[in-house]
Amino acid sequence: MRVAIVGCGTAGPAAALLLARDGHEVEIFERVAEPRGVGAGILLQRLGQRVLADLGLADELERQSSPVRRVDARTLSGRRVLDFAYEEVVPGAYGWGVHRGTLFGLLWNAVQDAGIPVRTGVEVTGLVTVEGRWRLATTAGEVGPFDFVVGADGGRSRMRKLSGLTKKDVGYPYGVIWSVVPDPERIAGDTLTQRYRDTRVTLGILPTGVAQACIFWLIRSRLITDTLSAGPAAWVDLARPIAGKFEPLVERAGHGTIMGARYRDVVVRSPVLARKSAGLVLLGDAAHAMSPQLGLGASFALADAWALAACLRRRPKDLSGALQAYASSRAGHVRYYTWCSRLLTPVFQSDLVPIGWARDALMEPIARIPWVRGQFVTTFMGGRTSPWTFWRPPR
Repeated sequence: MRVAIVGCGTAGPAAALLLARDGHEVEIFERVAEPRGVGAGILLQRLGQRVLADLGLADELERQSSPVRRVDARTLSGRRVLDFAYEEVVPGAYGWGVHRGTLFGLLWNAVQDAGIPVRTGVEVTGLVTVEGRWRLATTAGEVGPFDFVVGADGGRSRMRKLSGLTKKDVGYPYGVIWSVVPDPERIAGDTLTQRYRDTRVTLGILPTGVAQACIFWLIRSRLITDTLSAGPAAWVDLARPIAGKFEPLVERAGHGTIMGARYRDVVVRSPVLARKSAGLVLLGDAAHAMSPQLGLGASFALADAWALAACLRRRPKDLSGALQAYASSRAGHVRYYTWCSRLLTPVFQSDLVPIGWARDALMEPIARIPWVRGQFVTTFMGGRTSPWTFWRPPR
């Protein structure tokens, strides 16, 4: 097939590499003139690690990552809320703390090495079918025809709007301020750390890349612009009182760069659209943006691309059937984590302070139950479709 991929973040390049490997003629369209790795530290779980291994990129990314073996979340008084290690439940498992730019760089270089054409500075503005194939209206003129279009253009996806597949698209009231700082002393260790002041204030520390750490500060979305305008030093003054032993890392943010991000809750009626011989699919945040409480955005984007390629490979002459198989494959997995995200977000990031009191009092004692502890770890790793079942990628 001739395939247009809109968006060059995580899902887009991964899908391009997988589909080109299977013999499809792939072209990527990216609205940014000079794509580069912009973003914070991310925690790549085993789900995403497996996809990168299939692409031959896992070893290099792991070399540029920090192992994250534990989660340690406490209140300012030191009361444990969450405290677990991957190893307790899944021997040998751990996350990779890595800068989003590092992951992007590896995918971008792989796309270049594969000879996949990328048209940058081109924004898609329209989508129509002509004689059973897609044509895209862009800021550089009309392009096409294409047999298949992949929308991988993020949480504020234009492709989602053009396809008419949106069911829900709302912004969360809370977002995040973040900064990546040097950590040659490895103060962050091998632990994702969070410190809470009720449900309205959270400071997070994630080991990121080699000798770095990413600092997260959860904040109301309406305050992000003013906080960024006030500058890093003013932000450090806010975070310092709850930093504890991580104060040296927080202080370094005062001499660096801070950025902000707002999040969306996105649900689509279906991630796929089939019109005669033409097909369309939405991947990653374009299909299922959610709160980052579980830190699975990149892993889910990679899993989407992986599952799509597998379904197309199994049904090379039945595009509609392949897309329906893809939608079925991803439905339970995405639905489970969408609801987990919606349930957890008010507990950790909201103005509902009494919920925080219950969280602080009950979560740690309940987590001592072995079955519950196993649920925490395996859900955090991103592989579940229910409390009793796991996602099985199509072969």
